[in-house]
Amino acid sequence: MTGSASTNLEALRQRVNGDPVLQARLFALTDVQEFVVAVCHAGGLFDLPLSDADVQMAMRAGRQAWSDRKRS
Repeated sequence: MTGSASTNLEALRQRVNGDPVLQARLFALTDVQEFVVAVCHAGGLFDLPLSDADVQMAMRAGRQAWSDRKRS
């Protein structure tokens, strides 16, 4: 299955939410670049291709949403 980056990211989020072992592995990473690489790798395991740029853009969007929420 291949799709748009946003579709693949959402599908991967669902996979991670349902897999406590994968969650623990990703949450344990403290280096941003290592996390990005691990997310891209995890996506590939599930035939959900993601680029570094896709993951970094999603991270920026998440930080922005969090920041916006705190301002409301």
